[in-house]
Amino acid sequence: MFSHRSLACRSLLGCAVVAVALVLCGPLAGCAVGRRHTSDAQLEKRFLQHEVEFEALLDTARSDSKLVTISRSLVIYDGQRVNIDAAALSGGEPIGLAGFSWKWYLTKLQSLGLEGGVLKGRDSVEFRVDAGSLQNGDSYKGYEFSNAVPAHLRKSLDECRLSDLDRDQFGNGIARKHIKGNWYLYLFVNR
Repeated sequence: MFSHRSLACRSLLGCAVVAVALVLCGPLAGCAVGRRHTSDAQLEKRFLQHEVEFEALLDTARSDSKLVTISRSLVIYDGQRVNIDAAALSGGEPIGLAGFSWKWYLTKLQSLGLEGGVLKGRDSVEFRVDAGSLQNGDSYKGYEFSNAVPAHLRKSLDECRLSDLDRDQFGNGIARKHIKGNWYLYLFVNR
């Protein structure tokens, strides 16, 4: 005989089984986060269609020694970190980034689909397309310009599984795919 009470118990039991499976298997699924990001094909197509704009953004960012990071919500400039309202007209002006530069950067970030902004490193510049979120396991995907050939190269990042060799001392992992010249796609996975 069918009863609503027995259905509810089975549903609760089913939910409990799924919850336990997610808790136990979640760390394993975190290794294959590439499919939760913009595909390699979409990123490569965007890069090739807008290569001149990417090069201009790279040159501008590299030429400003005070710039560390710029996105629609954060600027790190001349040693100062400022959270910014993207709608604000002043933008980065309070920390020395001219209004013209701020507006130019915002336009480029939007037209190139760089949701996570631009981050400068010692030997590379990161152009973050997909920012970390709960849906992608706090991982990031985007473009990287590197002065040297980076490690951890793959043929595809779409369903990339990171090994222990791809991880740093903190458990964070990275893989890259070559696009052209010194340009790469990258996938960074927080531990």
